[in-house]
Amino acid sequence: MLQALKKIFPNSFKYPFYYLFKAPQRRFAPKSLYFDLCGIGIYIWYTLFPFKKLKPITICTGIYNRSDNYLNHLLQSINQAKHKHLITLSVFDCYSNDVPNLETEIRKHWQGSLIFNSENIKFSRAYTFNKAVSQSATDIVFICDADLSLPKNIVAYCNFFTAPKRVWYPIFFFLYNHKPAVIAKQNGEWEQYGSKGMLACLKHDWENIGGLNEVYTVWGNEDTELWENFHKQQYTIVRNRAHILHHWHSSHNPKYQFMNEE
Repeated sequence: MLQALKKIFPNSFKYPFYYLFKAPQRRFAPKSLYFDLCGIGIYIWYTLFPFKKLKPITICTGIYNRSDNYLNHLLQSINQAKHKHLITLSVFDCYSNDVPNLETEIRKHWQGSLIFNSENIKFSRAYTFNKAVSQSATDIVFICDADLSLPKNIVAYCNFFTAPKRVWYPIFFFLYNHKPAVIAKQNGEWEQYGSKGMLACLKHDWENIGGLNEVYTVWGNEDTELWENFHKQQYTIVRNRAHILHHWHSSHNPKYQFMNEE
């Protein structure tokens, strides 16, 4: 009976119940329900009353040979952002060789503040993103892969939903292969149960929690562990569907293989 009901209701109805009562964080931190409810309240409050003096943010990215996506998706969307004078870009690169000089290419298309460093090492998401955050100079940081297009109000989102011991984990729209960059059912799906790799928080909270665990040197799990650590330390997590597009790329994760189909 329960399985039949699950098939009837779409994910948009099932997800809130899953998030509140069956999400993985409930198993190791029952009090996480209270903090997640606080996060829902904060989202509702700032949606209804979006009044807050905006502070600068830093968009932090670790990268290796995703230069095309960074320049044509992420950077292009940042250039369309409101309040882009409040945005600094922090890039930590592992000697990308898919463009002649990534820093030069970024500076061609970005007139704002840029912090760029390179190291000739094998790419590790945990290591490079920790470096990108550590070299940032603003209180608010947004940890962001190169494969995203961000909403125009990204600065406001990061300001509204971050505070001491408060983290914003936006739910993004995952595009299928060879589909237009438009949010529509036939083009992709909302990553409601995932979306744990991108987040905004205060830099000192990132440092206090320990950032990403650099034990992970290949794909996966460093983001899930960080998500769990925030809950274990009783941070308030704000989740909402933001107009963030995750552009398709091949994935090592078996659950995403169906997205690789033509």
